[in-house]
Amino acid sequence: MIVLIRKSHTDKLNLIRFLHSFRSSSVPISAKKARQMFLDFYIRDNHYSFVKSSPVVPFHDATVPFVNAGMNQFKGIFLNTHKPLYSKVANSQKCIRIGGKHNDLEAVGQDGYHHTFFEMLGNWTFKECSKEEQCSLAWKLLTDVYKINKQHLYVTYFGGNTTHSLPADNECREIWRKLGVPSNRILPFDMPENFWEMGATGPCGPCTEIHYDHLRGPYRAQFVNKGLHELVELWNIVFIEYKREADGKIVPLPDKHVDTGMGFERLVAVLQRKISNYDTDLFQYLLKAIFKTCKDIPQYKNVFGEHDWNSLHASYRILADHIRMISISLGDGMIPEENQKLRKVLRKAFSISENVFKRPNGLVKELSNYVIDNLGAVYSELESNSKQIHMIIDYEEDIYQELRRNASAEWERIILNDTALANLDVLEMPGLVQAYKDIRSSKIDDLTPQYAYRLYDTFGLDESGITALCKSLNIRFDPVAFVKELEAVKQRSKAGTILDVQIPELADGTLKTEDNLKYDYKRTETGYNFQPVEIQVLKILQSNAPVDEVKGGAECALILDKTNLYHESGGQISDGGNIDFSIGEFRVRQLKKINDCILHVGSWCSDKDLKVHAKGKLTLDESRRMCNMQNHTATHLLNAALKEAKGATCQKSSKVTDRYLNLDVGVFSEKLSTDELKSIEDKINRIIQDGVVVSVTETDSQSMLNQNVTVIPGEVYPEKNIRLIEMNWNNSLVSREPCCGTHVHNTKDIKLFCFVAAKSLGRSTVSIHALTGDRAIKAKEYGASLHNELLQLHKSVTENSQEISDEHLQKLRKKLSSNVNDVNVVPLLVKVECLRILDEIAQQIRERSRNKLKEYIDLEMKSAVETKILKSDVDNKFIVHYLHTSIAGESVPLQKATKAVDGMPVMVITCADSVVKARCTVPESYKNDKFTAEKWMQVVGDIFKSTVAPPKGQDKELVCNLKGKRIDDSEWQSLLSQSLQAAELYAKKHL
Repeated sequence: MIVLIRKSHTDKLNLIRFLHSFRSSSVPISAKKARQMFLDFYIRDNHYSFVKSSPVVPFHDATVPFVNAGMNQFKGIFLNTHKPLYSKVANSQKCIRIGGKHNDLEAVGQDGYHHTFFEMLGNWTFKECSKEEQCSLAWKLLTDVYKINKQHLYVTYFGGNTTHSLPADNECREIWRKLGVPSNRILPFDMPENFWEMGATGPCGPCTEIHYDHLRGPYRAQFVNKGLHELVELWNIVFIEYKREADGKIVPLPDKHVDTGMGFERLVAVLQRKISNYDTDLFQYLLKAIFKTCKDIPQYKNVFGEHDWNSLHASYRILADHIRMISISLGDGMIPEENQKLRKVLRKAFSISENVFKRPNGLVKELSNYVIDNLGAVYSELESNSKQIHMIIDYEEDIYQELRRNASAEWERIILNDTALANLDVLEMPGLVQAYKDIRSSKIDDLTPQYAYRLYDTFGLDESGITALCKSLNIRFDPVAFVKELEAVKQRSKAGTILDVQIPELADGTLKTEDNLKYDYKRTETGYNFQPVEIQVLKILQSNAPVDEVKGGAECALILDKTNLYHESGGQISDGGNIDFSIGEFRVRQLKKINDCILHVGSWCSDKDLKVHAKGKLTLDESRRMCNMQNHTATHLLNAALKEAKGATCQKSSKVTDRYLNLDVGVFSEKLSTDELKSIEDKINRIIQDGVVVSVTETDSQSMLNQNVTVIPGEVYPEKNIRLIEMNWNNSLVSREPCCGTHVHNTKDIKLFCFVAAKSLGRSTVSIHALTGDRAIKAKEYGASLHNELLQLHKSVTENSQEISDEHLQKLRKKLSSNVNDVNVVPLLVKVECLRILDEIAQQIRERSRNKLKEYIDLEMKSAVETKILKSDVDNKFIVHYLHTSIAGESVPLQKATKAVDGMPVMVITCADSVVKARCTVPESYKNDKFTAEKWMQVVGDIFKSTVAPPKGQDKELVCNLKGKRIDDSEWQSLLSQSLQAAELYAKKHL
């Protein structure tokens, strides 16, 4: 027997390698083969169904920032809100744990088995909870298929919890005994070790775990769940029987299920006889790539703690881990701007690349190629989205470098005064500087959950960042209370979207409005057919309170039994319409949804009373609906066309109205150019003219995984009855998005599309406005008229046949600065061209004005010379002159004025827009010790209190300028008289 007493981690590694050398000499199983063996065992041999891994973006669950377990995509089944497609499934699920209840970020690199991204080999049974079957299959796979030595395995089970009155899972204990596991290797544990929970709320239940001990010989049951590097949890089998409520209570679920998950990286380490996951073929290719790519660094070694004295090898591990997580996240459509945890990991990778591996840029992108090559065959989205992965990495690295230049200097100054902050990285937490200043100015010792939320919401610090900052500043902070505050804010936000209407039937769901009729319309040869609907009033609300009746002319809201109007959702505004009752008309302005009820807000137009239970006919405003449909379908086309043109894009928000569409989109490459906008507009109009069918199908969250669907990162979609809107233009441009909005059935019905505005909203986001239908046609016609008018004007100016005033040009520019809601709107591309023409016209006018000004200067200076000669001042030939032409503007060319006088000293003084300037020249034959251009100009400079200097590269004795000086209008005449007189006297005295 070998006993280890207080050995270091590296010593243990060496001993384990020695022990491994006495094991079976069989060839280690590759990661690729191990994954396939798992899937074959369940799918081929035990008749489970394969379900594709969901993206790591949880698009139908707002309670977790990432998919952190294989069961996430089946959460709706566990909660009985969704029916399973199959009773038994298995897969390898992509998982990320860097936030919330399961956060492994800080442990990455410090040991050999924690990761931000990992694969979870899982199998599930729905509405069947055969513990015996699950335990038996798991044991068989590990010991018979993978041939893992039973002497290395321990199992744990739930020992019960008195606080929540949960009994011990003795059934599970007995199953393991029947399978031949010795009693001293079957260990009970309480919460949280053997009671698994997905998050703060949601499905949960007792679990049984299988642990693997890399050491052979001594009985080490007392070390299970003690965090040892060499004794790790391998497989977790969860019996989903309960649900954790928001108030912390644990209540039974209506059906029982089984959720199992085995850490793939840990399994591969066992099968390849490695204690560290980083020694397996899942990571070795990356570690070798880092060494190969970077110069003058030692090769990676599997050392930890004090043996890794400069943390080089931990940096190897962190970078390899983070590259996998980054590539997977970006491949699944996650955007760093929308997920600060992803951005934090990216910046950590950039920092290590630069500071440890001496690669200031490009390394992260280069290494992502290795991940794509290694995992692309398993997760095809890595290969299909490789361009987007690379573009976003480049974009984020540019931001990081700019931030490093700007923020680092200020943070370094702060650290000089507060050295306890030296361990914090401002590049990982961009809001750190402002958060630090805010806390310091508040002079607090305790950080309340509310204050912590402000740091989170205002400065972007997450829980770990706030914790680190408070620790450095010796300020008390309760992370648990902060998490509760976050949840409370979410609940308040949700509550704020619901009207404060005290109707019990709204809360218990017994009051409902059937609204699927909003999609019940048909396309005909002449247009669209929207059928009216017979309705009944269920409730009347006035001033947010239920009433039995309303008087004529009242403003109120009606809850109907059914409706064919669309309520505001998915960025699309409400429909409008009329309800015809036998005693009057109700005009619907907008709709609001509360739970399952639709409120029709509007005016009762009658002199009679409208009562509850009244029946009528609801007719929608067809023109408004049609415009909404045109604009919404065009928004989808625009989103797809932008993605095709720019590669890495992300819809951030959209607004669809009956007058225009607005799409705010993140572009993670070069900004959109005018040429690109023209190309996109032309392509959309070709799709419109080609009459592409707009297909609508219904799917659910599970089926959507198998389709290439464009989703909005962070958007929460329903688990079922998801409407997919698809347009396929010759396979050249495909738009496929989940959407609850109303759409045309054929792109030809959009008629025309044109951009009217494209405004930058920060570094990456562009806000685009566009028109469709009749408004687009009218805008094109108006734009063409303006364009033609400007072309004719340009021709007239060029041919000198028309004089144009500045006022006229300003009026034309004002016409071009139309608003999207104006009656006359100028298309963006037309506006750009018209502005170019206007600029050319203005340039021609300025050039003509300059030429005339030069003529006036020549005439005025010649007149000044002639006046001097007439005075017969032969002994003192010089000119000192105030240039009256200068009142025309600041652009008077002084050099032109002085050149107009040949063969004698000349000084010219000008004043335009209350700024005085001067220039003098002295021919070589006139200068002497007392009389030079600089000395002469200094006389004037003293009067105006301004500096004098020669033009760059010229002789100060021959030419000199007075630097422009602003003067008070009331002093001008006096100062001008003094300067002219002083310059005259100086010249007469010294010439």
